[in-house]
Amino acid sequence: MLVGGPARAVEISPYFPLPNSFDTKGVVKDSVLEQQIAWLNDGLAALEKARQETQAQLEKNASDAALQDKLKSLEGQTAAAAKERDVLTSDAAGKEAELARKNIVVGNLNKWINALARKATEQLKIAILKDGVERDAAERRHIQLSGQADELEKLKHDPSFEAWGR
Repeated sequence: MLVGGPARAVEISPYFPLPNSFDTKGVVKDSVLEQQIAWLNDGLAALEKARQETQAQLEKNASDAALQDKLKSLEGQTAAAAKERDVLTSDAAGKEAELARKNIVVGNLNKWINALARKATEQLKIAILKDGVERDAAERRHIQLSGQADELEKLKHDPSFEAWGR
């Protein structure tokens, strides 16, 4: 069964950075779903690389508690991301499965929107505190980030997206 919240959810991190672009083409629901699957796959690859590096360091220094904790954390993040990806890529059909997919996608969209809003706010602070070229660049970046957050918010209200899982 696909329903049931994961113990942990994927968070924006060095392993799961914000995508560089949020372009959608075709059906919005399908485009966002594909983008999130790619985002999760990229993050899983980054986590696996970090896990291998940490494992290699741990083999050299088996008593390092910080490395052991990092390895456990990486394994937990990997399990959560793999679970999300499995739900998103599952062939399961039906209202329950579609609703589970939509819940994950909306949760991740909200994380992306919040992260963009935080970055936009940081740029606005820089624009207020600085002057000249630095201020102008920060203002432009603030406008860009705010616009991206607004566009992602609009995606959630696309008819194909709103009808998903109903």
